[in-house]
Amino acid sequence: MGSAILIVLFALLCSLSGGYAVTYNVISKRLNSNNPVLTFQQAGASVFNYNYNTAYVPLFDGDQRSSALLVRCQNATTDEYTTTPSVLALTKLNMNNLLDMNAEPITAKSVVVQPESSTDAFGTEDPRVVYDHKDGTYYLLYSAVQSKPVISKLSLATTKTPFNASSWVRHGPVLPDAGWSKSGSLLIRPSAPHYLFWGDSNTVCGLSVATSNDLLNWTNIHNGTFLPCRPKGFDANLVEGGPMPLPLSDGNYLYIYNSARHGFPSAKPNWDMQYNVGWAILDGTDPTKVLQRCDTPLLSPELAWEIGTKPFLGLTPNVVFIEGWTQLGQNSFVAFYGAADSVIGALAINVDITK
Repeated sequence: MGSAILIVLFALLCSLSGGYAVTYNVISKRLNSNNPVLTFQQAGASVFNYNYNTAYVPLFDGDQRSSALLVRCQNATTDEYTTTPSVLALTKLNMNNLLDMNAEPITAKSVVVQPESSTDAFGTEDPRVVYDHKDGTYYLLYSAVQSKPVISKLSLATTKTPFNASSWVRHGPVLPDAGWSKSGSLLIRPSAPHYLFWGDSNTVCGLSVATSNDLLNWTNIHNGTFLPCRPKGFDANLVEGGPMPLPLSDGNYLYIYNSARHGFPSAKPNWDMQYNVGWAILDGTDPTKVLQRCDTPLLSPELAWEIGTKPFLGLTPNVVFIEGWTQLGQNSFVAFYGAADSVIGALAINVDITK
């Protein structure tokens, strides 16, 4: 009798809570045999010294799909820590063998977005690309950074032919009233509202969330309160937007975010940050609701080329940073990450869902 009552109470609690408890286990594994997918130190790979923080760009030719990377690129000038303004270069990527991926060489002709006025003279940085299957439009969120004073504005550009530099239409700042904005993760829903998770903890240690009905005009609904920094965690000092959330088999979303903490001295003067990658599960009906958040990083800088240990490049040591990824199966993904603000690595991500 007692056990029957417990079963009924358990079923009632599950019903009241919306169903049985679900646990998500997100695991990662480096691809490409633990080597960078793209690095200047591979002969002929790029005319730029630093190639990092890439968006993933799906390409379509009829029923055939292929891949490209939109890469943030810079050259060193007077020393290894002083650079030219960032440009965005597009290159095709061969993903047929995940243990041996390779990108086509990046040349000056690969650049499709670059500074063109005082509003972005410091650089066009940190691209994130979302493809809208409904009308074939590519939405590019990037940081347009002015130089005097240095101010970042999260900006939007669109195209249907990404390799044609002249086809990119620049729409200006996404949030024109924000004094500083960057790092936008765009979630295009089947119907409005659409969501934008954005920010780099510049004013409040956490992310902001905006919504839109047309993907062009945005209204903030959370100001720095989404996925806040956790004082004793790997994300203690910074939380920054990652790539767009992607759906899981149960209808919820996996969201990847970037983060940082102090306490990791490096060869770079006055730099002691370590950047790590975290994850959260967002509700499929209300993506502003966090169902689960990781306690440990999904990815940390561990390999020499992620830390920036010589002879490897190290514009910014101890950094791994994800801005682009693609879905392989219902709960499996491949992400591309910047390492030491110098090269690009690849990561397999798999999600186990248990009830």
